[in-house]
Amino acid sequence: MSEQRTMITFSAGRWRFQYRVGAVVIRNGHVLLMKPGARDIWFVPGGRIEMGEPARLALEREVREELGVASQIGRLLWTNENFFATNETLYHEFALYFEVTLAADAHTDLSARITGTEGDAPYECAWHPLTSLSQITLLPGFLVQALVNLPGPPEHVVEVDPSARPFVT
Repeated sequence: MSEQRTMITFSAGRWRFQYRVGAVVIRNGHVLLMKPGARDIWFVPGGRIEMGEPARLALEREVREELGVASQIGRLLWTNENFFATNETLYHEFALYFEVTLAADAHTDLSARITGTEGDAPYECAWHPLTSLSQITLLPGFLVQALVNLPGPPEHVVEVDPSARPFVT
């Protein structure tokens, strides 16, 4: 019998908390991003951490599930507190972003699209030039500038989307 996976996420009133990891994969001046279905919102590959799962192992799992390849998890780049709202839900997300390396022969065609499904939800991954990130909707927004200039030591970033600003104290 397999153990049920429990993602670290919970709700309190209108608020929903999520603990996530993100993979920063950069190759030849491009970053690998993904988007859900037909929506034109991009983010780095990754996802929610499971209860009892170390962040690095969670990211290895997410990369394997979403990209179908093994990865090498490198240094921590950012911790991010992200506050945003969708419909009636307010989100308080805490995310760890790591530098990630894929095998040299994995997803080398920078013009190719990688597609898959998570549950019933389709997604698409694509390489985007670092110099053109301001031309897409990339979330969280701090990544538009931050991906171009990776930090030395890890940085802590707090981002409050205007949709959540009235509710964040």
